[in-house]
Amino acid sequence: MNKVVIRNRRDILKYLEDNPRNTPRVGILFAIALTSVFADAYDLGSLSIGVASLTNDLGLTATQVGIITSSTAIGALVSALAGGMIADRTGRYRLFIICAVLLVIAPIGVALSVNFWMVLFFRVVLGIAVGLDIPVAFSFMAELLTKETSAKFINFWQPVSSFSNILGVAIALPFALGAVTSGIWRYTVGFGAVIALVALVLRLKYSEESPLWSAKHQNLIKAAKVLETTYDIKVQLEPDGTDDQEIDPSRRRYGLSLLFEIGQLPKTVLVSVCSFCQQLQYYGIGFYVPLIAGMVFGHDLVSTIIATICAQAVAMIAGLIGVRLTSRLGLRQLGLIGYSIVLVSLLWMSFVGVDSDHPSLLPIVLVCLMLAGTAFGPGPLSKTLAAVVYPTEIRGMGTGWSETMGRAGSIIGLFFFPVVLAAVGVQTTMLIISVFPILAIVSLITVHWGSKSERKPQELTVVAG
Repeated sequence: MNKVVIRNRRDILKYLEDNPRNTPRVGILFAIALTSVFADAYDLGSLSIGVASLTNDLGLTATQVGIITSSTAIGALVSALAGGMIADRTGRYRLFIICAVLLVIAPIGVALSVNFWMVLFFRVVLGIAVGLDIPVAFSFMAELLTKETSAKFINFWQPVSSFSNILGVAIALPFALGAVTSGIWRYTVGFGAVIALVALVLRLKYSEESPLWSAKHQNLIKAAKVLETTYDIKVQLEPDGTDDQEIDPSRRRYGLSLLFEIGQLPKTVLVSVCSFCQQLQYYGIGFYVPLIAGMVFGHDLVSTIIATICAQAVAMIAGLIGVRLTSRLGLRQLGLIGYSIVLVSLLWMSFVGVDSDHPSLLPIVLVCLMLAGTAFGPGPLSKTLAAVVYPTEIRGMGTGWSETMGRAGSIIGLFFFPVVLAAVGVQTTMLIISVFPILAIVSLITVHWGSKSERKPQELTVVAG
């Protein structure tokens, strides 16, 4: 086991800056940090395929269905920014555990619901848990890794999300093959609690505070202990007395205004646009992949499930390719390529439409292409960008802001797509949605944040030892 002598916080920060972080424990911590992403994507898949069963079993109106499908996003919208702020003030670990508990309770509550109000309540709880957890998770992942590897490995969340979506849909396949339609949603949604329970156990066993956050906010003894357990090294503590006290709380600055200071404003503008546009286009179409497949295949649930799985499988492969190319292309180029693919797909769909009287596989192919483009660049960019561009002191708040903007887009998309689809049809709907990738492309081309004049928020001054 490696031995590291720590005399002050500067030694910890220098170790984190100079050493690779690829221990087995880091891999486990990184994986369990993705729980909220998995839960969010699983919920999208499981509910999208079970919404017809839910509607019939509980006798829901169209308005009630719309409220339920968007309720998780509303819960996340309310809690995301708060989660980021709490994580910056109190650390990552506490929220990790609290959110994991809620991610177990909420799916069970939904699965056991007997009316609209019970479903709504527990889905809002699920959204609050996801909203609190995602800023913490992405901040934690960014702080586990080096600057050179963080974007690449954090982008793994996108193929994980696609896989989780596939699982959420695939759970319904045995029921569809057996021609069982009643109660499907209870099993598909409820199974999410099993996954969350495994994650909770792993978090309780392995989770620790973020080493970088601890070094800047906790006393030297605690920070050294976190470093030792996280990276499986032997720490020999020999305090030199230069900074063995808690950081003076009066020197810390908090508040949303920090994201809009001169040095951070370009980052915040780009993060906001990319998160909002990506979530709107994805939730406007991704959630309704089964609906689009149903237009092609009629009421054949088995074919609809298989088509949805295939579409998400294509997205997962594209996401893995994006991860592979992250270091070579960078986040900006990934975003430009991905948004361009999305734009072409939407414009093409606006020309061909969907004709249920003369079924064609082309709409499904175009939806697959759109999901692939999203998973390649816009999807990863919508969450990873905030995690890697903001400094530690406001990273939680920055990722929380990104999640808030994304959830605003997803809520609009979930309401926007069915309403406009019913009013003007598939072709015009796709043409309207295509405005948003154009907006993101323009922002990626014109907004830059790497200027030398960039001014960081007030933070602990660190001098390399």
